[in-house]
Amino acid sequence: MTSTPPPTTVSADDLPDHAAEYDARGLPIDRVGITDLRYPVQVLDRAHGMQATVATLSLYVGLPHHFKGTHMSRFIEILNEVRGELTFRTMPGILDAVRRRLESDEAWVEMEFPYFMAKRAPVSGAPSLMEYTGRFVGHRGPEGADYTLGVTVPVTSLCPCSKSISEYGAHNQRSFVHVEARAGDFVWLEDLIEAVEACASAPLYALLKREDEKFVTEQAYDNPKFVEDLVRDCVIALRALPGMRWMKVRAENQESIHNHCATAEIEWSAEQERAPGGPVAPSALHEGFGPWLKIQRAARAVAQKDLAQALGISPSYLSQVESGRKAPSAESVQRLATVWGLDPVSLQLRAGLVPAALMAVIARDPEGFRGWAAAR
Repeated sequence: MTSTPPPTTVSADDLPDHAAEYDARGLPIDRVGITDLRYPVQVLDRAHGMQATVATLSLYVGLPHHFKGTHMSRFIEILNEVRGELTFRTMPGILDAVRRRLESDEAWVEMEFPYFMAKRAPVSGAPSLMEYTGRFVGHRGPEGADYTLGVTVPVTSLCPCSKSISEYGAHNQRSFVHVEARAGDFVWLEDLIEAVEACASAPLYALLKREDEKFVTEQAYDNPKFVEDLVRDCVIALRALPGMRWMKVRAENQESIHNHCATAEIEWSAEQERAPGGPVAPSALHEGFGPWLKIQRAARAVAQKDLAQALGISPSYLSQVESGRKAPSAESVQRLATVWGLDPVSLQLRAGLVPAALMAVIARDPEGFRGWAAAR
């Protein structure tokens, strides 16, 4: 009986490395790497510090013209070394390791993952976990690094046209708001989610009891939005977050009475807005007040029609204030301060209104005020 000889031990140095061979075709490859890799990762969680999830990853490098190929296995080795913690904190080191180990000037890491937030139903308070889709893209090259945080937020939108022409009811649908953002300051994924949900006709929940269904249905009816309204309101709310520099926001309505989807998209940058002739709306002050008011109302679980009644205005007018299409009146701001127990002067200034007492102080020394303001 012939025995099988033991395998010959061969070191990596004894094996040919075809990927490192010289290529004479003179064509660099923009991006080469691996895609659709599912991998357990940990991402930052505002409430709990870290959240474990499973991401779909893509990792790339730029391949110089003289290399025949890249070493794909090294991508996996680098992931194993960081044990799946892909966050703003670890991304610079991962990108540097990819560039160094794969001998490239440029490296990319892209990941998409399910992300869960604990939410309570608006009336019953029933707890549940709501799922969102998070995204993160990191790029590092000779000119520096760039990081983009993204999320897809499902919401409810209700058609204003349907509401206005129908004797009863209005068609609504599930909508998806896709956000990609770059900020100079740290931004939580939850910050993006909450800003978007506050701009919808109503947010979604994983669990609703009957009393919650009534509240959410009426909330959507009181707050109709075209897809154009939704995308504009989201940009206004998101650009108010600290350090926001650039964003692309796309809203998509999965229509309930049409055989198509409706979509709208805006790309915005702080640099463009500050440029001469840039699209700075004269109503910027009350545009900023509207999203803030809507976020505060949602946090207090107050229906739009109930707040409108308390302020002595119509729900339609309040809806236009919250979307930035109309400025609030001094009377309604004063009533809001009383209803919510807020400082009336601070609230008027937030709304772009100058209280009479402060105006009198400015009028006594306008040059001094201008000098003080210019120095801020």
